Amino acid sequence: MLHTLGGLRLEGSGFSREKPLLLLAYLALEGPRPRRFLAELFWPEAADPMNSLAVALAKLRKLGVAYNDESRAWVDLDCDALALQDALRAGRWEEGVRLYRGPFAEGLKESLGAELEEWLLEVRERLAGEVRRAHLVLAEQAAAKARFAEAAGWAERAYRVAGAPPLEPEDLPRLHRFLLLAAHPLAEQLEREARELGIRLSRTLLTPRSPTGPGLVGRERELGRLMAVGEGEWFWLKGGVGLGKTALLRELEARTGWVYLPARSGLPYATLEPLLESVQGGEEVLLRRLAALGESLLLDGWEEMDPESRRLLVRLRGLRPRGRAIVAGQGEPPFAVDGLLELEPLREEALQAFPGAFEATGGLPALVAAWLRGEPLEGALEARLLALSEEARQVYMALALLESPDLLLAREAVGLDAAQMAEAVDELLSAGLVDLQGRVYGREAALRYVAEHPALEARLSLRLARQLKPQQALPLYRRARALLEEADRPRVVQAYLAWAAELIRRGFPKRAAEVLAEAPNHPEVALLQARAYERAGLYKEALQTMRLLPDAPEHQALRATLFHRLGRAEEARQAAEQALAGGMEARAEAQNTLGLIFLAKGQFTEAAAAFRRAAALWLGLGDENRRLDALNNAAIARARMGEEVAQVFQELLEAAQDNPSLRAQALINLGKELERQQRFEAALQSYREAEQLALESGNLKKAALAQNNAGALWHIQNRPAEARAYYLKAIEAAREAGEAYVLALALSNLAELMGDLEVWQEAIAVSENAGYFDLAAQQRAQLQAFMERSG
Repeated sequence: MLHTLGGLRLEGSGFSREKPLLLLAYLALEGPRPRRFLAELFWPEAADPMNSLAVALAKLRKLGVAYNDESRAWVDLDCDALALQDALRAGRWEEGVRLYRGPFAEGLKESLGAELEEWLLEVRERLAGEVRRAHLVLAEQAAAKARFAEAAGWAERAYRVAGAPPLEPEDLPRLHRFLLLAAHPLAEQLEREARELGIRLSRTLLTPRSPTGPGLVGRERELGRLMAVGEGEWFWLKGGVGLGKTALLRELEARTGWVYLPARSGLPYATLEPLLESVQGGEEVLLRRLAALGESLLLDGWEEMDPESRRLLVRLRGLRPRGRAIVAGQGEPPFAVDGLLELEPLREEALQAFPGAFEATGGLPALVAAWLRGEPLEGALEARLLALSEEARQVYMALALLESPDLLLAREAVGLDAAQMAEAVDELLSAGLVDLQGRVYGREAALRYVAEHPALEARLSLRLARQLKPQQALPLYRRARALLEEADRPRVVQAYLAWAAELIRRGFPKRAAEVLAEAPNHPEVALLQARAYERAGLYKEALQTMRLLPDAPEHQALRATLFHRLGRAEEARQAAEQALAGGMEARAEAQNTLGLIFLAKGQFTEAAAAFRRAAALWLGLGDENRRLDALNNAAIARARMGEEVAQVFQELLEAAQDNPSLRAQALINLGKELERQQRFEAALQSYREAEQLALESGNLKKAALAQNNAGALWHIQNRPAEARAYYLKAIEAAREAGEAYVLALALSNLAELMGDLEVWQEAIAVSENAGYFDLAAQQRAQLQAFMERSG
């Protein structure tokens, strides 16, 4: 046996020359190699490298461990590093960590060439890193069984693995969780190290959601089916890792007393040995002994059983013995069965007693158990994923990143061919982690797991984003920000624009502006951000955003709107007239602004004509919302021209039947016109309808405006209690909506009602800070007049 872990030693030989021993280790791990390659790798500075190699091989041949011909050299011996690799790759975690006695080839004193030293360090770190991962798996397994002190012990050993590279940032939260569960003192040290890396580790632990433990949640139907297996029947329980096969068999053992046998590998008949007691006498003897027992068996993990036990069980099945057998496996049964039960993730109705469990876990039993114990789901999920191939793990992460499952996109992101992808998907299906369409169960936990691997998350996100439509791609581009290249810039800009435009369309302009604040600098981004601010009522911010944009007609059209909103009428008129030289959209916006300017001057005929032109242009552009907005303004102008108010606005309300926001605005405008005609009861009714419609549709801005107007109506009728109630509602809605203009109006109205000078000053400050300088001037004048009246 060649010992390489914790130092180099050839067992039973007394041989201690370092470089020949390292040569043995190299050949054991790397396989046969050309002699010239070995000579130049191990003796690069020797006068005759081939002679140095020949001397070393001669000594090793005498020991009976090395061989060579004219061109190659190789070894035939056991090596602890190979045994370690085999154990870990087979998932024999405890065996693997026992085999690790220290860093690979530790304590070498002889100088090595640069290339050989690089190989040695790479092997040392790789083996130690695999051992660390094994410790973490064992910690996860212990935590899953609520053995928190044991889990913390494994975590501490993972932290202290000799020869391992520094912990990866994504490993820190996972290690920290295990330590924290047992209040281990190492948790504080880990927190300090994380802070130095800019990582915040939470000291908050979830409390169990089920005080008596999770038990066998949601599997009552399956349990009943298995308990009904009759004497002499053989039943197959099929399901991937983490779907609860073991939990079901253990529950059956507890309820029935049937014999539970977990899979064991290694020596022949290892799985059946606890039942047979003695495995001497050969297969025929063992078969007769097994058949004579007549036990009811619960056999867990068919694929992991030693092959001799599997062969004996297949033959036993053919004898139809007494008793019954329930065999759990991941694939199809290798023998005829009397029944088959395939486990799937738990359904939502099975978890109704635990609100939030299904949404958090997707019904995957392993995650449900962790959720019920109050443990972080990422750890339980990682324990499942570590049993899979690297390709399957990456496909899983790619699918988790996609809002809608797309197996082809995931395959291209990971870079697999068709056969590799099919194998990876089969693994994920067998593990119960995805469905046939690629939808990930427990996506919330999956995304948190992905976030703990930032480098891989960024790489997969970028590959996926490059294949998606702009609006779908933005969340992935944001995850991949650190890896973006200059060539990605045009698509990233389009992704931000598409995402923000959809936010505006859905009625969230302020959020759209905030999203665009992180987008790359680009004229289209600045223009859309300004428009988002304008839609949100943040006119000052919109103008500031446009400061570097040229005086193109499209830009001037928006500037005209903003100038008008801020009370800068002459600048608004000039910008609007310049915008008339632009395309249809610029002309439509400019005509609407000119109509508002005419309306403010009392030129109602000119205003109505401008609004009609704007409506016609918006119709040609297919923008129904803005067409109705222009018609809304036209209705005001027509009412001021003397047309019947109710009739004018009835036409508009019918046209806006399917647009609650515009209907609310039309009702507010109708109320103002009725108020002008001193038809106060009808005006109040219109404001109330507008308020109700705005609240039902979630438009707080319109609700606040209707409430303020209703309050003002009560105010002029000397009904202070009703006025105050409406003003307070308007202030609350405007504050929640971020609507500064209505907030300032309602505050100053309330101040006048209550005679509160301090509130009045605050209202003026709100107006000025939002850029509504004309409104602030009006408020000051009103305040001065109030003070003069008050003496």
